[in-house]
Amino acid sequence: MKKTMILFVALALAVLTVSCDTTTTEVKLDNTMLAPPETAQKAGFEKSVSDREDRATPAEPLAGEDLRKLDDATIAIIGQYVLTKEKYRVITDYMSQKFDYKLTKDQEKEFIQFIVNKKMMALEARSLGYADRPDLKVKYDWDFDDILSHVYYAENIEKKSQVSEKDAKAYYEAHTGDFVEIKAQHILVKSKQLADSLHKRILSGESFDEIAKKYSEDATTKEKGGNLGAFTKGVMVQEFEDTAFAMADGEVSQPVKTVYGYHIIKVLERKKYSYDDSKDKITKMIKEKKQQQVFDDAIGALKKKYKVTVNQDAVK
Repeated sequence: MKKTMILFVALALAVLTVSCDTTTTEVKLDNTMLAPPETAQKAGFEKSVSDREDRATPAEPLAGEDLRKLDDATIAIIGQYVLTKEKYRVITDYMSQKFDYKLTKDQEKEFIQFIVNKKMMALEARSLGYADRPDLKVKYDWDFDDILSHVYYAENIEKKSQVSEKDAKAYYEAHTGDFVEIKAQHILVKSKQLADSLHKRILSGESFDEIAKKYSEDATTKEKGGNLGAFTKGVMVQEFEDTAFAMADGEVSQPVKTVYGYHIIKVLERKKYSYDDSKDKITKMIKEKKQQQVFDDAIGALKKKYKVTVNQDAVK
C-alpha cells in the first residue's frame, strides 16, 4: 500500500480515536494535515487500516449519526453544512495534488468520515468563539493566501512558461556542442615545472596511467590512473572544461592551470547526444529559465502596483 494512501486512512482513524482535549486535537490535526507524508509517519501514523485494532467500520455509525438517504448530489449534511459531490471532488482533487495519493473505495469511506469529523470539530470551534481568536485569524489568512498565491503562480507564471518543440529544437541546434559526454583522465600537480616535465615524458611514450599513479595529487583518481569517468559540460572548472571539450579522442593536453593546480588531460572517448536523447533536459532547462524571467517580471510589476515597506531591522 502506498505511504500516501496509508496517511489519509490513518488520519481518519486518528480523528475517530482522538481525545476530548480540544487544544490537543487542534494541534494534532493542524500538524498532520500540513506535514508531508513522511513527517506524518514519524508522528506515529504509519500503521495501515488492516493493522489497526481500533478501526471503526464505515458501516457502523457513531452516536447521533443519521444514515438517511440523501439526494444523488449530496454526500453528507453536517449541521447546516452540505457536503455536495462537487465540494467533495474539489477537496479530493486538492488533497491528491498536495500529497499525491489515490484511495480505494473502502479507504474513501474512511476519508469521508474524516471530512465529517473535521467539519463537526470546526463547527464546534466556531460556536466556542475560536474563529474570533487573533492567532487563528492570522493562520487562516496565511493558509488562504498560500492557496491563492499557488493558483496565481500556476495560471500567471507556469502557463506563460511553456516550451514548444520548436523552441527546444532551436536551442539544440544552437548548442550542439553542449550535448556531448566525454571520458577522460588527468594528472594533477602543484608545480608548473613538474607538469611540463611529466607532459614531455608522456609524449615520449611513458604510460599516462603509471605517471598518474605515481605523481598525481588527486587522491580520488590517482589509483585509477587519473580516470575521471564520463562527464558533460558544467561539471568541471571552466579552464579544465574548455580544454577537454576542445580536444580529440586520444589527445593529451599541455598543462592546464586551474585553482587546484596544473592538469595534464587525456581524452579517452566522447559521445554525442541526439535531440531525442536531450529533449527532456532541454525543455526543463528552458522552462526553468523562462519561468524565472516571467516570475521576476510579475513580481516587478506587482511591486509597482502594491507599495511594499520592509523593516530591515525587524530580524537581526
